[in-house]
Amino acid sequence: MNTNRNRLIAPRNVVNTKMLYSFYILKELSKGEVIFGNKVLEAFKDVFQNSNLPFPVSSSTIYETLYDLESKGYVISKWTGDDFLNKRSKKIYSITDDGVYYYKHHIADYIDNLKKTKNTLDLMIEMLK
Repeated sequence: MNTNRNRLIAPRNVVNTKMLYSFYILKELSKGEVIFGNKVLEAFKDVFQNSNLPFPVSSSTIYETLYDLESKGYVISKWTGDDFLNKRSKKIYSITDDGVYYYKHHIADYIDNLKKTKNTLDLMIEMLK
């Protein structure tokens, strides 16, 4: 029995959604914006709503990403709401100095990696035409 398998070698980490969410959140926060989970979810849905293949937007991944950023010390959170007006509370996030530093020192490498991946995919598409 032949145990050799043919595999297509493809770029790794084509799109790591958690990393993409992390950098998007840190970018928005570094501009002085406040972020909460549904705001991030809506931003991604708006951007990818007309895409041929919808981007896999997952609220659970967004909230997991926010939690991870907070546990790393890149963001801090607080609950908002008004019990007197019976408004529902929501958790809003702001960026820390460590978060600004991380974003500024890693975003260029991440974008470069995305561009390299795109170039590799473009070459693969050309090979198949």
